[in-house]
Amino acid sequence: ARQLFSERERETVVPLSERAATPSGSQSADTQAAEVGPWPGFALAADAVVGDLHDRFGFDLWLVTHVDQDRQVVVASAGPWAAMMPPAVVLPWAQSFCVRMVELAGPVAVADVARSAEYGPIAVGAYAGVQAYLGVPVLSTDGTLFGTLCAFAGQPETSSMPAALGQVNLVGRMLSTIAAGEQIAVDRSHEASRAYAFAELDRLTGLRNRRGWEAARGTEEQRARRYGSPVSVLVVDLDDLKGINDTAGHAAGDAALVACGQALQDVCRPADTVARTGGDEFSVLAVQCDAVSAVALARRARVQLRAAGVVASVGVAARRPQEGLEDTWRRADQAMYRDKRRRRPMSSRSPRTP
Repeated sequence: ARQLFSERERETVVPLSERAATPSGSQSADTQAAEVGPWPGFALAADAVVGDLHDRFGFDLWLVTHVDQDRQVVVASAGPWAAMMPPAVVLPWAQSFCVRMVELAGPVAVADVARSAEYGPIAVGAYAGVQAYLGVPVLSTDGTLFGTLCAFAGQPETSSMPAALGQVNLVGRMLSTIAAGEQIAVDRSHEASRAYAFAELDRLTGLRNRRGWEAARGTEEQRARRYGSPVSVLVVDLDDLKGINDTAGHAAGDAALVACGQALQDVCRPADTVARTGGDEFSVLAVQCDAVSAVALARRARVQLRAAGVVASVGVAARRPQEGLEDTWRRADQAMYRDKRRRRPMSSRSPRTP
């Protein structure tokens, strides 16, 4: 369900029973100033709306709800019956008055439910005491149903119904505007999060890229410095990727890179970070991994890489006390090149600086 309001908002809501009965004209300047400006969120706006509508028109229960599939969740309530319908109470949607109003199977207002062919038959159970009803939909950005603004009374409300309905229509549209605005903000936040996450991913392997690696390394370095947690870095470099591309084609080279990344993921834990930090180079940030465990990790990586048919050089280094992880990464890179030279004595490649 879309979370368009938070429990934190509710911590600042003054309960209906504690609201001052002082007319607005006699409020202090400080109180009036505090009520100027936008509400921090939809829940607080809804709470103010139902409180004001109850003060103006009476009725025994005013509700703002959020409809989520087959559920109707109370967002705000006011009136003598509000104690039975506090925020977060879940009501069945299919058996409600509001579902008929929304689906145009019943009028938006009925002054005497007992005489209503649409609402009379469902005024049973939890709705047995309802004698009058009015409601309007609250819509989201694309016109889909977000929820409802509605009112119930325990006696017919023929006199106040016309005036109340006009005000409810206006306020319902205002609530729709707030709900739509919050939904737009949530959608844009999700889009930004997805874009940011995508920017840190390597498109070929699905692993983190250099940017994602540096972000993870920075976070882990702060933790290691603060708590002294052991952390190690593993560097893996494919041997002769250019030769694979030249002889077997770039598709074969890409397949080797994907296989390498998968092999490293297979030997790492979920908390570890596996990244493609260069064209043919991969790095692993192994958390809670000391020097002994790092050697064991490198051994497992070599076995898994051979099983995957990947020919690669491996180097590993454990973080030293007071050492930055960039230096640890550099030592692991140098260890990888020593491994490469041992297996390829004639190699003319020289170590790179990460």
